Amino acid sequence: MPFVGAGDEEVLRCPNCNASLIKVLESRHTTGNVVSRRRQCHACDHIWGTLEVSLEDSAFCYMDRGSRRTDGQIRSEFGVKTRILDKVAALLTRES
Repeated sequence: MPFVGAGDEEVLRCPNCNASLIKVLESRHTTGNVVSRRRQCHACDHIWGTLEVSLEDSAFCYMDRGSRRTDGQIRSEFGVKTRILDKVAALLTRES
């Protein structure tokens, strides 16, 4: 089952300078399940927008990474199914 993972090392970064120290300038609920935010980078002062979309639990999945943690548990990666991301992208493309 294809998905896009959200590993522990992944953080939101500035699209201009790749810094991770970012503040939110403004947040708005644009529709029932979408929040738009204006963000600003502390390093270069670049301002850009992001969208956060609420998804049903069925949109998410875990995938076995093929190794084990030190406590013996299977190391898995949490992610979003790519077919869900394709649907979101299609909706955003249609609205623009």
